[in-house]
Amino acid sequence: MQDFDFTGRRILVTGAANGFGEAMADLLHAAGATLVLADVEVEPLAQVAARCGAEMQVYDQADPESIERLVAAAGEIDTLIGNAGILVAKPLLETSFEEMRRVIDVDLVGALRLMQLVGAGMVARKHGVILLIGSQTAFSGGENRAVYAAAKAAISQLTKSAAVEWGPHGVRVLCLAPGRALTRMSRETVKEGRSGDRGLARVPLGRWGTAQEIAKLAMILVSDAAAYVAGETLVADGGYVVG
Repeated sequence: MQDFDFTGRRILVTGAANGFGEAMADLLHAAGATLVLADVEVEPLAQVAARCGAEMQVYDQADPESIERLVAAAGEIDTLIGNAGILVAKPLLETSFEEMRRVIDVDLVGALRLMQLVGAGMVARKHGVILLIGSQTAFSGGENRAVYAAAKAAISQLTKSAAVEWGPHGVRVLCLAPGRALTRMSRETVKEGRSGDRGLARVPLGRWGTAQEIAKLAMILVSDAAAYVAGETLVADGGYVVG
């Protein structure tokens, strides 16, 4: 169990105000991590930070200057969990250019800039772990998710290239790609207990995931137990992609 002792490790979790990020913060706090929690939503972030005894940073991942301020304020980070993201659930033909641009700016460009800035310090110190949160839709596609799926597919490819570049410098880069889970962002499109739902019918395990299940997987991937894993995307979707 020593591999899951995060005492002394400084971890930055973005998108920490709710959903996967909140669950990750709770779990890592219980494991002894020193946390820096970041999100665009002030009130819910403050509640999570207070509960976890964490530093709190408000930022907008669509704004490069805001990302730079976050990284400067966070200081030396041992582990980055890049969880911040947005979803515009609309048919592609009804998605405006502004909506497309916002999704790409947050889910891809902002994530890339964040990992670039944090990764620079890790490479210099020759130690670090970066876990990007992707999506099952990167592999399956999804109705009303074209732009989101495109951005998340790029995140998986970014993971591979960064892992190759930074691995020789002691930095592991990985991606965790959840399927649908019951979080605040997904509740508009996921209805718990609807066995007739077309999406749920494709999940071999017969249910949606939970934020806590995804958080546990994230904890394993950034822990020393996964010290020989790099460049991979772990899909956690109840078997949806292969079903």
